[in-house]
Amino acid sequence: MTDTLNAQPATAGTITLRAWRGLDDIPGMAAANQRLRTETGALEPIDLPGMIHRYTHLVNSDPLRDCLVAERDGQTVGYVRTEWHDLADGDRVLDMTLLADPSTWGTDTPRQMLEWAEGHLREQAASIPGDRRTWFATDAFDGDQGLETALLAAGYTAVRWGAEMLRPDLESIEDAPLPEGYTLRSPTTDELPAVFAMAVEAFAEHWGEYEGSEQRFDEWVEDPGFRLDLVVVAWKGDEPAAAVSNLLDDPAEDGSVRGLLDSVCTGVRHRRLGLARAAITESLRRLKAAGASSAYLGVDVDNHNRALDLYEACGFRVSSSSTSYRKPFVP
Repeated sequence: MTDTLNAQPATAGTITLRAWRGLDDIPGMAAANQRLRTETGALEPIDLPGMIHRYTHLVNSDPLRDCLVAERDGQTVGYVRTEWHDLADGDRVLDMTLLADPSTWGTDTPRQMLEWAEGHLREQAASIPGDRRTWFATDAFDGDQGLETALLAAGYTAVRWGAEMLRPDLESIEDAPLPEGYTLRSPTTDELPAVFAMAVEAFAEHWGEYEGSEQRFDEWVEDPGFRLDLVVVAWKGDEPAAAVSNLLDDPAEDGSVRGLLDSVCTGVRHRRLGLARAAITESLRRLKAAGASSAYLGVDVDNHNRALDLYEACGFRVSSSSTSYRKPFVP
């Protein structure tokens, strides 16, 4: 897209939408994203190196073609990017990452970005192979007034709810013993593909999960924040049975560090044995040893394996929330 669109603002300065120009746009996009996260109370901060890494490992999305940036007076105030994914449940989503910072609330910008994304995805859908039930889809932080208003006006329905959960300290971590025959340790580099394959299989039954062919091993292990010593795996012999992949946020302004339990899973043949709880407990200890003073994670509130209950039992409490929206795609 070479032309720009004007979005009429409620405050001074015209907002324009332009094509993405490359990785040099990422810092401004990250700053706009962080302003929205701060306003809505989201725990996970924007990680600039991680965002750059993400934009070099996209699946079914070319930002030079599939991304617009919103600007006002030379400052990035939002962006929209499209992609599509086949899901493990047989459906397909025409997905939108749509972010407009609080300065755009009350303007036409969220609506214009949504309309562009739908039209762009509609053009692409005709060339996507296969015949699946298909949805327009996106997520929104609860409290994102601009996006929520645009989605509801365009006929989207809230279909799923997520939350971030915080453990405010890493003191008094209770023991969670492993059942007989299992051990707990980090994998070797050579064992990482087996851990990844176990996680893909474990998550395949979860709502909204991408097909296994769309999962990217390299995106996981090449992430700038990846640390092998913060991957905690429960083993049955040489078989990975459960795993928690952990990260450390950059220090906050007061110098404190928060740990992120980025992924928690248990293999389908090893459930209801307490393995995830043992791996979470060990993760909290390792995060504390690495300098973290608190920890958080994300959860699908409707997870059928009662993940919310497990995390509450490990000392986590809901801190922020988000909503997944969908609308049927009609060719």
